[in-house]
Amino acid sequence: MAENSNYDYLTGLYNRKGLYEKYEEMSGEDNIHFMFLDLDNFKTVNDVYGHKAGDELLTATGRLLQACAPGAVVVRLGGDEFVIMLFGEKTRGDLAGMAEQILAQMRRKGRETDSFTVVSISIGIVWNAPCDTQLEQLLNQSDAAMYEAKQNGKSCYLFYNDLKEKFLLEKTMEEHADEALKAGQFEILYQPVFHLQSSRLEQAQARVIWKMDENTVWETKDFRPLFERNSFIKELDLYVFGIVCRDLQRFSAEGGQRGKISVQLSRLLFLDDGLSSRLQEIMDRYGASAGEIELALDERAVSSRDIDKLTASMKALKNQGFSLALIHFGADFSCFRYLRKLPIGSLKFEQDYIKENIRNKKGRQIIKTLIKLGKDLKLLMVAQGLIDKEDVTFLSSCGCDAATGEFYSGMYPFEAYLQFTKNQILHGDNSRIFRFQDSLSDETGELTGEIWGDGIAFAPGISAQWGGIYFPGGETGQNLICFPGSLFSGNSYTVALWIKPEDTLEWTSVIYMRYLDGFASLVPYLGGGQSIYRISEDIDMNNGWHDTFSRTAALHKWCFIAVTYDSFSESICYYINGRKAGYRVDVPTMIACRQVLLGGDPFQRSYKGYVSALTVFDCVKTGEEIRRMYGSFLEEPGFCGEREDFWMEVD
Repeated sequence: MAENSNYDYLTGLYNRKGLYEKYEEMSGEDNIHFMFLDLDNFKTVNDVYGHKAGDELLTATGRLLQACAPGAVVVRLGGDEFVIMLFGEKTRGDLAGMAEQILAQMRRKGRETDSFTVVSISIGIVWNAPCDTQLEQLLNQSDAAMYEAKQNGKSCYLFYNDLKEKFLLEKTMEEHADEALKAGQFEILYQPVFHLQSSRLEQAQARVIWKMDENTVWETKDFRPLFERNSFIKELDLYVFGIVCRDLQRFSAEGGQRGKISVQLSRLLFLDDGLSSRLQEIMDRYGASAGEIELALDERAVSSRDIDKLTASMKALKNQGFSLALIHFGADFSCFRYLRKLPIGSLKFEQDYIKENIRNKKGRQIIKTLIKLGKDLKLLMVAQGLIDKEDVTFLSSCGCDAATGEFYSGMYPFEAYLQFTKNQILHGDNSRIFRFQDSLSDETGELTGEIWGDGIAFAPGISAQWGGIYFPGGETGQNLICFPGSLFSGNSYTVALWIKPEDTLEWTSVIYMRYLDGFASLVPYLGGGQSIYRISEDIDMNNGWHDTFSRTAALHKWCFIAVTYDSFSESICYYINGRKAGYRVDVPTMIACRQVLLGGDPFQRSYKGYVSALTVFDCVKTGEEIRRMYGSFLEEPGFCGEREDFWMEVD
């Protein structure tokens, strides 16, 4: 029995005890080489095929390792962990070749046996260690390299020799983490998230960096994996959550917009039974509310292990009022089988996934399909790290909702982000609403129009809540209403109105804006069943026409038209009866609006028909907002248009 105690009962390989005795027996003057091997997805085999299949896999793996490493000491440490120990002169290439052979043989096994199809091996290697190296040190070093191989995508090998500097750095981080937290070395930066259609600020994402000293700054990706392994991440994430709650309070105190902020929490925290009460205690301390905060979970943290507990925890947090997001979507798609269960409100693409796939045809089609899937699941889809305008345009056209990245902005400490929100939010979403009920003034009474010509009269509008204006038509520049240019005070805008044309005069404008160096014009009839929104630059009369085409409005029927211009992405969206009907990019920004004409322009005969419910916003409304705007008119008492909803989705 004493002799048998050195061997694993299942595989016949050396066990941990046998490893220690063999190491003492063989170590001496020769250098040592060590491989630490771990089966990937071994638990899945046990869960799906049963423990008998799992035992067969372990036994087959032992035979495979002995065949690939003749003359080596092969050990089953326990569970699905194995060690290969070699002595003497071995080149790095010898060990790499052995690892490649093991990986290839395991892939062959997967093709031959159904229960092995999901299984692979991750390998960590220590090459050419001094003969006096302690066995525990070799185990720890090769185990650390194996873990990195798993993190690197599994079914691969890595040399500890190549990772030594990284591990020394991690040791430094681990030794100083507690002190750094107390000293306030972890700094929170805010990364703005913008709505793709409107370029409006959607929320912010809290990002943490570690400023150890003036010359040493570490990004989140440098230290978060380490802190996940040693559980310090729980303390750090709660610290970040507290800073965010404090900053939300400061937003109010300093006159800023609080908005919503996304905070990443570790899987370890989501599985903590006391998380809800701990978060509430922190929010109460600063007067923050759950509705202002989105809690984000890395998709790589979602697996069959504890999925029921994780889902229950997330549901409880959602009931508490938090929004929930899954981030790094596309890192390995491990969350796919659980999307139906997780109570999330948004999916955020991994930056590298977008970067790798957006430049080729198949990749773009996959991205488009994934966005469609997310939209069908009623999820907010967010892309990370956008740099190029082309990528913004493509993702917007696919229905992606929001994005971050250098194209929009960098990341800001609190004070800078506070000022940023004032510029982005406080100066947006103002509107000028004209009800035309015996008055040409907007609802505030601050801005009014002036009639030029004869025959213009007040008339019934689209519903009982709105009046209208009748335009009799006429020659160029006749019988129209002039408004001051301040009606369009911002570079980005949305203009919405109901029209009921009584004539199909081609190229007649219903609304015309004269700018410092050009004009914009909405033309309901162009010929060939088209209408057009045109922006023209005076400096280039040959190539300065920027036209967005759409279908035309019906004659003698009310039609709701909305046009948005986004100066950030230089794009136009054209909507008819709540539906996006035209789109154009690379449209230059017109500045300094001088004059707005309703019912005509200086170049063509004037418009004949009705206008009602003119509204101008100094921001870009999203497609969903315009759809809701159109739908609200349909519900008003006395609505006299025709409902066009055949294209609307049915919930």
